[in-house]
Amino acid sequence: MEDLSDIQKFYKDQTIFITGGTGFIGKLLIEKLLRVCYNLNAIYILIRPKRGKTVQQRFDDIFDYA
Repeated sequence: MEDLSDIQKFYKDQTIFITGGTGFIGKLLIEKLLRVCYNLNAIYILIRPKRGKTVQQRFDDIFDYA
């Protein structure tokens, strides 16, 4: 079995709530959590409509370059 880092141990089986997930830092945080902390329970992202885009459009923009 692979040893977990301190960060992976901390977030193991945790549920994360992120505000500002569509901004630059928020996107980096989400990407890092998905890549490194593969044993998360769930990630919830709070998104509001902005600049003529719906919540769904802004959510889709996060994963456009994945």
